[in-house]
Amino acid sequence: MLAPSIAFYEKLQGMTCERRIAFAELGVEVAVVGAFILLAGTNEALAPIRSATAVLIVDSLDETLDWVRTQGATVLHEPQHAAGGRHATVRHADGLVAEYYEPAASA
Repeated sequence: MLAPSIAFYEKLQGMTCERRIAFAELGVEVAVVGAFILLAGTNEALAPIRSATAVLIVDSLDETLDWVRTQGATVLHEPQHAAGGRHATVRHADGLVAEYYEPAASA
């Protein structure tokens, strides 16, 4: 399902896909190609994710959440473990809804 998109973004950036993760329990596939995080799944599976207008990979989810809170952000979904790492959803003071994702060390 992601193969054509992965190929496009690999060619666009001149790099290969660095990570693919399947969240079988959610029915969502994720691929990371350079600056892009690609998602695939049914409309129903992707509906809860679509509220986020940005998805960012961070080295430390806890440190990032501590910092964004000091900047006036509201954590909408506290950190949750999922295959391949942990994630949380935040509404920034300007209204932007972002998901922060910390890959597991072995992912």
